[in-house]
Amino acid sequence: MDGFGLVAEYETSEDMFSRPTATLTGVRVLPLDEPRAPLSDEITALEHDFDRLGMTVAKNCYRQAVDNLVEQHFEAANGQLRAMFEAVVVHMATAHGFTTTQQGAGGAAIAYLIAEDLLPVTDSGNFVRALWQITHTNGPHPGTSYAGEAHFRLQAVTGAARYLIDRFTPAQ
Repeated sequence: MDGFGLVAEYETSEDMFSRPTATLTGVRVLPLDEPRAPLSDEITALEHDFDRLGMTVAKNCYRQAVDNLVEQHFEAANGQLRAMFEAVVVHMATAHGFTTTQQGAGGAAIAYLIAEDLLPVTDSGNFVRALWQITHTNGPHPGTSYAGEAHFRLQAVTGAARYLIDRFTPAQ
């Protein structure tokens, strides 16, 4: 079904320990080019984590990425997702002893987390490094991104950012 995507719909609630839970309530097939396709609750949850951690750059880049995706500006969405992902990995590495003196230290931050065994290669280290490399292809270059790719990047980077936040700075 090229050009279409499955959109899962969830109802969220809290369990008896005030932890969020989600129940699948339905699935719809929507065209990937639909400008108003609903986006996941994970987006709101990630923005909440950014607020909790004071990660304003990551949140601003992420909000711009989502807005650009909805408006079908796929290259702009991909560029902002890369910037958000970099802000997340640098934040996590810095919280664990990494020092950076310049912008653009995402690759070095990931290498640090792996070298310090904070993000073991066989326990997501390779995935995070590979996703970082993927965010450097196509990206913000005119005419190089399409709807399906931008949706994939949004989902993959959202999931990876949530994973890193939950691993390194879980909510108390």
